[in-house]
Amino acid sequence: MELPGVGNPRTVRDLAAFVQSYHPKLVFLSETRQSEEQMQQLRWRLGLKGCLARSCVGRSGGVALFWEESLIVNLVTISDKAIDVSVQECPASPVWRITFIYGEPRVQDRHLTWEFMKRIKFRDSNPWVMMGDFNETMWQFEHFSETKRGERQMEAFRDALGFCEFHDVGFSGLPWTYDNKQFGRRNVRVRLDRVVATEAWSKLFEHASVEHLVSPCSDHCPVLLRLGPTEQRTDSRKIFRYEIMWERELELGDVVLAAWDNVSTKSDLGSIASTLKGVMCSLQEWSREKFGSVRRKLKELRDQLALLQSQSDDASRKKAKETVDEMNEMLYREEMMWLQRSRVSWLKEGDRNTKYFHQKAVWRSRKNRIRRLKANNGQWCDDPKQMAAMAQDFFKSMYTRDDNVDPEVLKQYLPERVSRDMNEKLCMEFSDEEIGNALFQIGPLKAPGPDGFPARFFQRNWGMMKEDIIRAVKEFFSTGSMPDEVRQRRWRRSPVRKG
Repeated sequence: MELPGVGNPRTVRDLAAFVQSYHPKLVFLSETRQSEEQMQQLRWRLGLKGCLARSCVGRSGGVALFWEESLIVNLVTISDKAIDVSVQECPASPVWRITFIYGEPRVQDRHLTWEFMKRIKFRDSNPWVMMGDFNETMWQFEHFSETKRGERQMEAFRDALGFCEFHDVGFSGLPWTYDNKQFGRRNVRVRLDRVVATEAWSKLFEHASVEHLVSPCSDHCPVLLRLGPTEQRTDSRKIFRYEIMWERELELGDVVLAAWDNVSTKSDLGSIASTLKGVMCSLQEWSREKFGSVRRKLKELRDQLALLQSQSDDASRKKAKETVDEMNEMLYREEMMWLQRSRVSWLKEGDRNTKYFHQKAVWRSRKNRIRRLKANNGQWCDDPKQMAAMAQDFFKSMYTRDDNVDPEVLKQYLPERVSRDMNEKLCMEFSDEEIGNALFQIGPLKAPGPDGFPARFFQRNWGMMKEDIIRAVKEFFSTGSMPDEVRQRRWRRSPVRKG
């Protein structure tokens, strides 16, 4: 994937959304206007460990390449306007070459780009593909403006492509990749970005395709290169959860209050669990009407923006600006979703922290995915049903009482840790303050239970729920009775008293 630079937080959010939507293994940024150090930090935000970058010169230029750690990437050459690498998906797969390029922006300097392309041709003999912003078109029909483009400069570009034995891979989407966003006669739209390849590369990737995407934050279209058919992702079923992005709506508190008060009796943990289930159902219905799917809405807005940008009338261009504003709000909401899934113990919104919580969320997701388990006979198993049975048998065996062990014998060798005085203090009834303190000691965004509520939900609504929850907790500790619907929950913290 090739995208324009990342000079502001909105562009970074849009970039992160692209990475999450399309899961590219290589991401190239041109005209970053950032330092190499800043680009190294951005890789954490994207969840892509590999990174090569060159700093901008003054307020212009700068390139960066990020890649997934599963790839084998070796540098061929790098400059302030190009990154040339060889790539392997695994040690047994074929090696191919890809050059990401940013062409000279000034016409009088563009010959330097063509000379560079010719010069690096012989540095690697593997199947070769090149993509990026060449700052030039091949043909006049790729230039949409009242003024014509110079024939000589386009011919020089075609000569360079011919020397390198490149052909245009083609594209789908908008017929241009650059739009100066001006109205009327001042509007200029040009296909400056493209993917070109040698015949050997095209034979290696017969199903490769190129798509011009749309961005609300740049005058260039992101360019997506797919090497083959889209992979089908099989995700496990996910619970519906409380989303902190809902807190941007003032009516959230009214929805929670109405659902909470809908149950008059909340005397024990069982009734609390039932009430919370009703609250989640109300929130789910409200969210479906108010928010819908953020990612689905983003896709709809991108499609709408692409359609509007294909129109040249002023009304469509004004509507496109409104769509851009709506997309920015959706991108911000998605950023909050990533913050929540990172499960950090603090909440600070803004791009300066996103590189951390995005890294945490992406890597946590990868770490938590169990791909295979080793059986007692030494054989590896990757079947989901068999792995579930293996895990159940393992923990059942671990926590089953061993009748060959006498607890009374073991007690003889264990020193006394709790005195009678300490035990009396520990058995005292918990105070309201201790129960409240236990709740607020939980990280607000730590993993929610099966009901989907993180500690932040209870902390935020403590004034409303305080009396009911404290009464239910005390009832449990006095009776020792836990209803079945509560046993299935993962209660993460109980009040703790120091002895």
